[in-house]
Amino acid sequence: MPTQLIETVMAPPLPQRHEAEADTFARHQGIPGHDQEALGKARIVLVGGGGLNSWTALALARSGARSLTIVDHDIADRTNASRQLFFVDDLGHPKALRLIRNLAGHTVAGGSLTGIAMRFQQAASELTLPADLLVVGVDNNACREFAVEHARSRRIPAVFTMLSRDGMRCQSFLQGPDREDPCLWCALPNLDPDNAAPCAAAVISSCFLASAFAVFFCHRALMGWPAGSSPFNWREADLLGVAPDQIGRIRQRPACPVCGNKA
Repeated sequence: MPTQLIETVMAPPLPQRHEAEADTFARHQGIPGHDQEALGKARIVLVGGGGLNSWTALALARSGARSLTIVDHDIADRTNASRQLFFVDDLGHPKALRLIRNLAGHTVAGGSLTGIAMRFQQAASELTLPADLLVVGVDNNACREFAVEHARSRRIPAVFTMLSRDGMRCQSFLQGPDREDPCLWCALPNLDPDNAAPCAAAVISSCFLASAFAVFFCHRALMGWPAGSSPFNWREADLLGVAPDQIGRIRQRPACPVCGNKA
């Protein structure tokens, strides 16, 4: 395996200035259901490192995640600069390897950041990817389908986030770790695995909104739901307000071609 395809950066934690100084995550203590230890211990693999997952990774790093692996075969280009966590020196270089460097200063709890400049299907087949959670922010259904099956085979939760072709509507789904849990195709039965569905349009506001939903679902997957809340696994929002926001609980479909009759 060529060394330039995989790189790991060790990020130091914020230094303690004074023994009386408040803990880095002191403000998290009042958040319902928040479990800082669970987040810090989790091994999180992010599939895709662009407009969705670059901000999701940043938020996870700042909220205390200490083990992040970015898998992305793509190269950073000029069109990425307006809506992704890349800089001029990153252009023309693998996103996965550059993103981990850009995240190092945001990893306030310290930890390990690994970039893998490969397609997820290849990385998962050829490498050992320790993971307690999969976060999928890509623009093609074949990779999404592979991630659905990969997460289900390993019995780990997976968060899927995507944008509409005009970049104005975002959808996010939390797939549970059990065989009885619904998969992404239960939520979106018309997804065509053979359709690449490349991102036709995107703006940073829609990327931020989608990543906020993704991070919330990541926290719930790792920490559970606050007492008294009603868990849900689907969230959809339209920036233009044309369609009402949707929050719901998708159930497994017996006829689902991906997970149906496989429990």
